[in-house]
Amino acid sequence: MGDPPPVRGDLRPVSEPRPDYLPEAIREKLIHDPRVAEQDLRVEVRAHRVMLGGNVSSPQLKQRITEVAKELLPDYEVVNETTVVPAAEPDGEEPVS
Repeated sequence: MGDPPPVRGDLRPVSEPRPDYLPEAIREKLIHDPRVAEQDLRVEVRAHRVMLGGNVSSPQLKQRITEVAKELLPDYEVVNETTVVPAAEPDGEEPVS
């Protein structure tokens, strides 16, 4: 398959201690990566496929999540099924007390 892509200096690819721990390990790395910092993510791992779900605020964030997941698990297929839900604009002016 060739060499895996380089990983940023402060990131290390996720090792696989036990398959049942892997989804939570990936989720924690995504939450704490400053490029992502998203809490509302679901991660499932099945047979070298990582499936990501949840709601995100922009297409750019969705793309960054995919990129970071590929850095963390370079030998896995990453399927990003997150839904882009833009933040709602406030209706009118908010009263200040």
